Parts: sequence; structure tokens; C-alpha cells
Amino acid sequence: MLLTPGKLLILAKWVLTSLPTTVAVDITHRCNLKCLHCYWWKQDHPAELDDGRMIALLKGLRARGLAAAILYGGEPTLRPEVCRAAGEIFDATLAFTNGINGFPELKNVQWILSLDGPQDLNDTIRGAGVYAKALENLKRASQPPIVHMTISRLNQDSLDDFVREMMRLPIKGMGFSFYTPDLTRDESGLFIPLKERDRLIMELLSLRRRYGEKIGFTPAMARQLLTAGDFYQWNRYAACPVSQRVRCFKSNGQPKACTYGDSADCSRCGCAAVAAYRGAFKPFDYPTLRLILGLMVPELRVRKG
Repeated sequence: MLLTPGKLLILAKWVLTSLPTTVAVDITHRCNLKCLHCYWWKQDHPAELDDGRMIALLKGLRARGLAAAILYGGEPTLRPEVCRAAGEIFDATLAFTNGINGFPELKNVQWILSLDGPQDLNDTIRGAGVYAKALENLKRASQPPIVHMTISRLNQDSLDDFVREMMRLPIKGMGFSFYTPDLTRDESGLFIPLKERDRLIMELLSLRRRYGEKIGFTPAMARQLLTAGDFYQWNRYAACPVSQRVRCFKSNGQPKACTYGDSADCSRCGCAAVAAYRGAFKPFDYPTLRLILGLMVPELRVRKG
């Protein structure tokens, strides 16, 4: 796995400093879906910067030493020129998409496809026909995307079936987050209680043993989320390593506390990024670091078998 000097510098900052390295931007205030569990619909949607000003914002953030980018929305593929520019500006770029508009081949951009279960369940959450259209586009993609699942009350019983379906497809791998609730709302229909979540964490580890590294969830990541592990060491904003490493912005260029919004409930966080970062470095764990490095190398092809 070859890393550019810029990506090696990001890694060095993670290991040797506590400096921020990454920007997470809602590059649009528009979306072509309205998923039942989506945190973004619960936030305010300020006017988005036009292409020129958004790209200028990204260049300014890169000049401040933020060398990696995560593109969110709304739906990032509604801003194709901004996605293209981000891949040229930053040393590593991830872009989350619902897959409806396909996976444009862009330099240095790793697409992450959000799906939430087998077809019937996914389409209940995301809309009729979404699953079939996303998979049609996935099979035509020039580079395999990563599939990301947000595990909530809505889909917690579908892990095994969904993973088995995904393993038959030309994907780079799978990632998993647990639904993070909002402090201002009753989220009992979405949030999985922590003790119940522990069981699902162990199920993810069982799936990794079955399918190998394409399941992007390691024992070190599990330790970060388990109530008997390290979860209570970081489940508050002041102790969150992602809040220290990542600078988040709304579509109008204004900062926000977290991708999940200013009122995300950190005490019940299920963020995969925290689990991955702490899993890789507290203490050092090579399998988890390898998972992170795979995200930084979009041109790395999916393994056969």
C-alpha cells in the first residue's frame, strides 16, 4: 500500500501531535432523499456557498494545514465540481453518497455508499427503489466503493443478511456506525440502548471473523464502543479525539461542533471515526491502522474472494 508524502504527513500528525488534520464539510444543503434516521434533516440548512466560494473555502482550510477532507451533505454528488476540486486540493478525500447519482471517477476521492439493510428494509428507511438503483450504479463504478451502514433500532436485526448480500458485490469493504441520538429529541425509536448495543458489537466481530478484512470493524474498535471497554473514557465532547482532529463546517461555510450537529448526544455516541482512531492508537493496533490507511488509498482495488 503506497502512501503519498502528504498522506504520510497526516499519519505523522496523528501519531506525534494533537493537531487537527481533517475537515468535514456539508458541501450542499440539498438532498434527493429523506432517510428516516438521517441526522442531517434535523439540523438547520443554511444557504450553500456557490462552487467558487465553496472551493475557495476548501483551499483556505488546506492552507491552514487540514490535509484530509470528508464530504457530506445533503448529497455530495449534487455538487460534482466541488467533489472534483476537493480530490485535487486535499491529500485524502472521502465522500458519502446515497448512490442514486452513481460514483463519478474522481482523482483521490473514495466514495462511501450509505445503505441500511437488505432491499425491503433499506427502501423502507431510504425510499422505494433506492436499493436497486444504488446497486446498479455500484456495479458500474470504475472503483469499488465502501458500503457504510448506520445501525439503529430500524435495522439492528438485519446485520447478518445484509453483510452476506454485500459480500457478493464488488465493494472495497464495509463500515459501520451506531445511531447517535440528538439531545433535543425523543430518539427511542432509533437509538439502541448501550447494553443492547454491546451484543451487536460482538455480532460485528463475528462477521469479521467470517468474512475477513472487508468487514471494517476490528476488535480494537469494538473495545472503544463496549460499555465494559473504553467507551466511558471518551463519550463526552471534551474527550472526543475526532472533535480535536476534525473541523466541521455547514454548507454556508460556518463551523459546527460535530458532523452530527451541535446537539448530538456525545454520551451515547456511535461514531465509527472515534472507534477507528482510538482503536488504532490507544494503544497502537496495526489491523485498525491498516483499515484507516485503506480509506486513504482509494485506488487500492478490492481483493478477489
